[in-house]
Amino acid sequence: MRLTTDDRIADDAVRQWLGAGATRTPLVAMNSSTWLVSSGAERYVLKIANASEQAGLRVSGWLDERGLRTGPPMRMTVRGDRVVALLRFVDGRGLERSSGDVDLLGETLGRAHSLLVGAPVPEGLDRWPWAWLDSTVVDEPVLRTAVSQAIDAAERLAPTLTHGILHADPAPEAFLAGKDGVALIDWGAACHGPLLYDAASAWLYTDKRVLVAYVRTAPIRPDEILGAPLFLAFRWAVQACYFSSRLRRHDLTGLDDDSGNDKGLADARRALLG
Repeated sequence: MRLTTDDRIADDAVRQWLGAGATRTPLVAMNSSTWLVSSGAERYVLKIANASEQAGLRVSGWLDERGLRTGPPMRMTVRGDRVVALLRFVDGRGLERSSGDVDLLGETLGRAHSLLVGAPVPEGLDRWPWAWLDSTVVDEPVLRTAVSQAIDAAERLAPTLTHGILHADPAPEAFLAGKDGVALIDWGAACHGPLLYDAASAWLYTDKRVLVAYVRTAPIRPDEILGAPLFLAFRWAVQACYFSSRLRRHDLTGLDDDSGNDKGLADARRALLG
């Protein structure tokens, strides 16, 4: 089997941090190279990603110290444009789209936002408005127009909303239910912006019930949730830009072929255009 650059970096990191007896097994991740690492009876996660993700990993460490399990980095270093992190393994059952799990997801996300009120914003964390968000990467004219309109509407509403550190991708599989409560992992994409963005993202992955659970624990004004439909459209616009960019760059990270990128773009098209 041909070793990639990340494989070689991973081998070096595992030997340096855990010794020659540790083993690693690949995990599926969209934006990084990730492995489950075993060393004796201990388990860890090794993550190699764009160096910009180190800011989000620092956020996870800050949260973990305050009682929300996040799978924080135990060791972290930067090699060129890549961050290499050995993360604490978090055991648990990934949440699903069932009624009880939707409540757990919303309440846990709101609790994370409340804990992050007043948290230090790490250097390198993207701040609103996000400079990387560019509708011109969308090739289809009609979809590009819909994306631009959704972005413009969100940017007009954003100054009236509560801002803070965001998880940025609160999919159900990032929430792990265990004997010590619900953990929220995968903070590499964290950024700073309207908290409603995370709530709308959770709605995209589940259903509208998650908003009711979210407001029970979140540090936002009750009226802010009225903007959730607008931010749901914005979240779909972000997805359209993300998968359009991946298709342009032929980026297959976490995928076997372009079908996953095509599906992500098609889902965004359907949501924005009907």
